[in-house]
Amino acid sequence: MEDHRLKAFCLLAEMKSFSKAAEAKFITQSAMSHLIKNLEDELGVRLVNRHSRTISLTPAGRVFYQHAKRILALYREMEDDVYRIARKVKGALYLGATPTVATYLLPQVFYSFLKKYPEVTMELTVASTEKVIGLLEKGTIDLGVVEGNIKNTTVSSEELAEDEIVVIASDDNPLTEKDEIAPDDLLTQPFIMPEKGSGLREFIEEFFEVNRIDPEKIRISMTIDNPELIIQMVQAGTGISFVSKWAIFKAVKDDLIRILPIKGKKLRRKFYTVSIENEPSTLTAKTFKDFIKEYRFFMPF
Repeated sequence: MEDHRLKAFCLLAEMKSFSKAAEAKFITQSAMSHLIKNLEDELGVRLVNRHSRTISLTPAGRVFYQHAKRILALYREMEDDVYRIARKVKGALYLGATPTVATYLLPQVFYSFLKKYPEVTMELTVASTEKVIGLLEKGTIDLGVVEGNIKNTTVSSEELAEDEIVVIASDDNPLTEKDEIAPDDLLTQPFIMPEKGSGLREFIEEFFEVNRIDPEKIRISMTIDNPELIIQMVQAGTGISFVSKWAIFKAVKDDLIRILPIKGKKLRRKFYTVSIENEPSTLTAKTFKDFIKEYRFFMPF
């Protein structure tokens, strides 16, 4: 029970990009643009300033955003109060997840959860760890599933699963001839990096710092916010990259890329659920958090 145009508008206002908002809502960019245009036509006023790569809100858009947030919050409060009385796990569940989590960990979880609770509808926003936490703080989502260290003290986090980070290269990369790679060897290659603000980018920067590698000596050829595209760029020989082991199962199985064995300990990190309080405010979100906490995740290989 909500106006999806209001949800789309708030997402656009927060992500400041038609393409990113559309991706987060799992619709096309043209569909997102149509929703916003429909709102503007109905109101007879321009809500968004459209720039080449980003957007900004007009004065009317800023007022509309504040009211839209309150209306959506009331919708959610009304639904949860009704379902809580009826003890029904039903209604909308708003989740945020990082690209790796959304692509490789959550699909089977969603299938199992929705099979058990068919009256739940999910809205998933895919963004970096930093942005997911920002959406939590703004009240846009009920729960987040993210990667990396959670340094934000305003959210409550709980460990969910373990991840291993590996360095990958194309089959013909000269580093694949070595039995073991020292951290300094990586400086001979251009890097394909995940976006800033992501848990993986933070992990990589900490790796360089721990191994006393000067950031100025790192050659970054591309920055990409999509793990699948990073793997494809590595396969094409554009550079090397750090990726989650969850993301490369198929590429390794099909012998499309090589893992470079880094000298020393394996590079490990965690996936977490994050919420504003220890327990999410809605019955549906709490049920999902309990469900995913009991779910058994196994490393792909």
